[in-house]
Amino acid sequence: MSEWRLILDGAARGAWNMAVDEAILLSHAQHDAPPTLRFYSWEPFCLSLGRLQKQLPPAALDAQRDFDLVRRPTGGRAVWHAREITYCIVVRQEWLPSASRSVEGAYRWLSEGFLRGLRALGLPVEMAPLGVRTNGSNCFAASASCDFVAQGKKLIGAAQFRRDDAILQHGSLLLSIDENQWRHFAGGPMDAATSLEALGCTAPTQTVVAALAKGFAEVAGGNWGQGGLSEGELEVAQTLFREKYSRASWTFEAQVAPQQGQGPKIA
Repeated sequence: MSEWRLILDGAARGAWNMAVDEAILLSHAQHDAPPTLRFYSWEPFCLSLGRLQKQLPPAALDAQRDFDLVRRPTGGRAVWHAREITYCIVVRQEWLPSASRSVEGAYRWLSEGFLRGLRALGLPVEMAPLGVRTNGSNCFAASASCDFVAQGKKLIGAAQFRRDDAILQHGSLLLSIDENQWRHFAGGPMDAATSLEALGCTAPTQTVVAALAKGFAEVAGGNWGQGGLSEGELEVAQTLFREKYSRASWTFEAQVAPQQGQGPKIA
């Protein structure tokens, strides 16, 4: 029986959030931590860039910016992190069903529990069709087959990165949309996106997170316990925060090729 860890974090800087997620990935890849589902938010609001994103939104180059900026370890396009619920899943590939270990298969299996959780809240959500690949200026400007759609519009976007047979998947669930902010910070339209607010969901954020966690646990199975970072993970996160995610060299120049087994980004 697998053991899973649930981490419920508050709001933090973009660099710290990314450092924590990668620290969990490294620890789990080395068999030093259980597979983990983490929820968190952002303070201040943050513009995140995809790992391989080359064309940056103009706002990212504003030296006088009053918002946070970070480059994710996962791929995809720009995301404006404001009113949303963000999740991170870290799990070794071998823990997934054998039929779900491809890039697209892993996306869909890891997302199935969230689909169940949102439906429990009465939301008309479904996965985008298999094989869908569309382009957009930001992550929510178009849908792909790992995304959730409601009434034909994108509600959750996801991105993934693999290292040493361990998978890190990020996802953002929009609570509401300020289209002017999205256009200014991330670029591109939001006509293809929707939010919980637009769908009439008035449940508190904690209720939504609980539903997502419950749905995921039902699909993943195993034993679950709520916890936090180990001392080792905390030390690694502090190093990554200081030496990687807080540095302009990573933020503006980290357009590196995918590692073997990472696969393409779908977001």
